[in-house]
Amino acid sequence: MTEKVDISVVIPAFNEAGRLPLFLDRVVSFCGASKKEYEVIVVDDGSSDGTFEIAASYHARFPNLRAFRVETNRGKGYAVKKGLLKAKGDICMFLDADGSVGPEEIEKNVRYISKDGYDIFVGSRVLRDREQFLKVKWYRKFAGWIFNFFVQQILFKDIKDTQCGFKMFRKEIVKPLFSRGYLDGFGFDVETLYLAHKMGYRVKEGPVSWQHVDGSKVNLFVDSIKMFMNILQIRNWHFTPINTYSGYMGPNEYEYMYELENYHWWFVSRRNAAVDLIMALKIPLPVILDVGSGTGGNLMAFGRIGRACGIDISEKAVAFCAKRSLNNVIQSPVEKIKYEEKTFDIITCLDVLEHVSSPLEALLEMKRVLKDDGRILIMVPAFRILWSQHDEALGHLRRYEKKSLTCDLHEAGLKIEKMSYLFFISFFVVAPIRIMRRFFVFRRGKARSDTTTLPPKFLNEFLKFLFNMEAKISVNMGIPFGTTLYAVVSKK
Repeated sequence: MTEKVDISVVIPAFNEAGRLPLFLDRVVSFCGASKKEYEVIVVDDGSSDGTFEIAASYHARFPNLRAFRVETNRGKGYAVKKGLLKAKGDICMFLDADGSVGPEEIEKNVRYISKDGYDIFVGSRVLRDREQFLKVKWYRKFAGWIFNFFVQQILFKDIKDTQCGFKMFRKEIVKPLFSRGYLDGFGFDVETLYLAHKMGYRVKEGPVSWQHVDGSKVNLFVDSIKMFMNILQIRNWHFTPINTYSGYMGPNEYEYMYELENYHWWFVSRRNAAVDLIMALKIPLPVILDVGSGTGGNLMAFGRIGRACGIDISEKAVAFCAKRSLNNVIQSPVEKIKYEEKTFDIITCLDVLEHVSSPLEALLEMKRVLKDDGRILIMVPAFRILWSQHDEALGHLRRYEKKSLTCDLHEAGLKIEKMSYLFFISFFVVAPIRIMRRFFVFRRGKARSDTTTLPPKFLNEFLKFLFNMEAKISVNMGIPFGTTLYAVVSKK
């Protein structure tokens, strides 16, 4: 594999054993003949027809081709995201495996990013030029016109064709952009462009040649309804202004946490729930790793159960831990944990995955340092509908449903021992407030989390008692929903 890569080409593929060889022949020949250094990444999205084996076989012919497999089909959007997050090129892009847009379009349009300073180039079947070749079925053209009408009315007006399978991105924007997306199906294109619009990235749309290829995976009627619903979901999920601090807590949030995490009902209740879940595992004197230790309040509690140490990506967090006389915390990203494999009996990952651009990488790394009979305790914020300024202030990239967390855990080869919710009662208060706030989003100053001030003492003590009782019910019986989702997992 070449160290310096100019352009990364991602090809998502699902049951493409019939069409993929012809297209890969074309792509590999084009890349091999170019003066630029290319890599090709094929992501097999849970195929059952040998797509992965076909893609992997091309590595012998073109060493800069890598093939990855997703165990179960999760959708084109997920496959594209997975490929782009693994890409090394200065410019990253994707092409559809059916070959409707050829690789010849790459070097015709790469100048918009490499020379003209755009962040994204979007291929278009609507914009025209003299060199363009188009062969589009009338019914697809009509459906596309209707879909883009709704996109322009509800989301943004700048792009004429959001769904063409040819898009290029400047490398630096890939992580902050794609780590925020929820949609794994065909609606991911629109979500990506809407996020780019809100994040202020420069987008250029230009004509590309396109031809219809038989065997499309798109059901024009069913997928059109889904994608219309996607437009409404995108508007709802990404309503608040975006904090481009992206993945990290704001500087002031560490100070609020340090001052309040031993007193505030939310921090105390979550910590007590974590302790109850650890104690339920009945592992004598466990060696514990606290991933994302923050300012150290949880680590102090875990240290009373077993031999505990922590990691955090933030230098500021490590410094706050030192103020608590915790010298067993090192600065380390969760994707590259600075410990040997099979070191820990228990790993706690409390409100960390939502900060990570690639949760799968983080889960695989935690699995690496976990003993074969060990357990990982994960807590994440629940339900996309609850997204608010609180999440932006804390640098969250996503909230989770059971399905999305389950998919990530299974892909990482982890077995779910227990999964349930915390803060059931608070859901009925938090949900209407956060949904209502969407109509009164902050316009001055910076976003702040909901845990920056301490409630009156009587109320704070009552809430601690209430949620401690609720947590014991959740640990023993489970509860149907809440504002926090947790899972206890083991190696398969």
